[in-house]
Amino acid sequence: MSLSVNRYLKEVEEIKNKATALSNKEFSDTIDENGHQYVDLVMEGGGVLGLALVGYIYILEQAGIRFIGIAGTSAGSIAALLLSAIDVPEKEKSERLIDMIANMPINTFIDGKKDGDYDPKKFMDTATGLMNSKNKSGFKYFSAFLRFLTTTDNLKIMQGLNRGDEFESWLKKQLSSFNIYTVNDLRKRMATTPYGWKLRSTSIDKSSQLEGKQSLDELDVNHDYLCLITADLATEYKVELPVMAELYWEKANDVNPAVFCRCSMSIPFVFQPYTVKIPHMDNNLQLKWQKYTGISFQSRLATRFPPPIACFVDGGIMSNFPIDVFHNPTKVPARPTFGVKLQLDDHSHEINSTLDIFAQSFNTARHAMNYDFIKKNPDYNKLVSFIDTGDIGWLDFSMCDANKLKLFRLGAETAYQFLINFDWHNYKKIRRDITSAYQTSLPLAKLNRYFKNK
Repeated sequence: MSLSVNRYLKEVEEIKNKATALSNKEFSDTIDENGHQYVDLVMEGGGVLGLALVGYIYILEQAGIRFIGIAGTSAGSIAALLLSAIDVPEKEKSERLIDMIANMPINTFIDGKKDGDYDPKKFMDTATGLMNSKNKSGFKYFSAFLRFLTTTDNLKIMQGLNRGDEFESWLKKQLSSFNIYTVNDLRKRMATTPYGWKLRSTSIDKSSQLEGKQSLDELDVNHDYLCLITADLATEYKVELPVMAELYWEKANDVNPAVFCRCSMSIPFVFQPYTVKIPHMDNNLQLKWQKYTGISFQSRLATRFPPPIACFVDGGIMSNFPIDVFHNPTKVPARPTFGVKLQLDDHSHEINSTLDIFAQSFNTARHAMNYDFIKKNPDYNKLVSFIDTGDIGWLDFSMCDANKLKLFRLGAETAYQFLINFDWHNYKKIRRDITSAYQTSLPLAKLNRYFKNK
């Protein structure tokens, strides 16, 4: 029997009470008539660890924070899409998000190549047990290998252990309960401007934040406030959806956004890649490819581009934490971008086996782009939280209730500590200096030396 929403809320009741007391602290200059403060939110991918993200979101909402731009990869994309779909930006959504994520039937997502194919689940349970075991004996490796042999037909037929159909069907059902069936439906919901939407009157950065305008623009239904990251193996591009959907779907506005999430969470080998036929290339589509990717159609490459079929896998192989998607270095932001990661940035790993080399090659590739962005934009260290999920397996599709509660609490604790320590006015001062440096082309090395002392 699954845990109730109230059981999760009871687990963090004392944290919630402390967070509510922070509602008068300034976290943003974008506010509404009801005292809500608005931020953008970016969430890291991490397999089945998404409940930690929900705990983080819950505590931010208790402090009066609401979300405009929302981005994520893999597990982060699931939380991002549902958070976007549940209701309009000014509404509190996390309790309904708890119900969906906590009761997500993750066991059923291991759906094999057809109904009744249990070999992938048996292999994944064995492999997960091996990864989490402190005693990795030869016998355990051999048992995992034997289990793997029973799944090779899945890999041959569909390049993955599981179809991913059950996940997509479940997500479409959740979205339909909120009357979200297409990208256009979602855009309208996310672009519902909150009542009394305005810039804080005491802000000393109005000229930069408003960019010469008299007031905040209303939210724009033609703008994508959602960003889900996937990787297209056929073109080798990081793809942001739905903004780049028109490159891959002829009627992109009519696509169910659950499809984008299915692309983002397609862990290589665990799930079948999501494929789609790329539309015929005409002059208009060429311009769009140039806009989003920078590809030159004057080069020899263009004679073979694009490939006929796009092949989408988990965006985490390229950008597991897309903290850069809402970044604008030319102005002081009216609202910050909060980022939450599902693990500490360890930067210290023992490499003792071929398996270690394989695993860390994958990890290095998926983290490199985000590490590079934060290196070049050190102010973002002030915005990013790390939920230490410890030894809870990111591929544990049979997670026990105790670990679910633990993840939720870890996210809540991390959010509260972040809110306590975050200094909006100091962050804006840093951004003022960055904006000035950007405008005067201050060398990056000098910027980095400056922020090390902040």
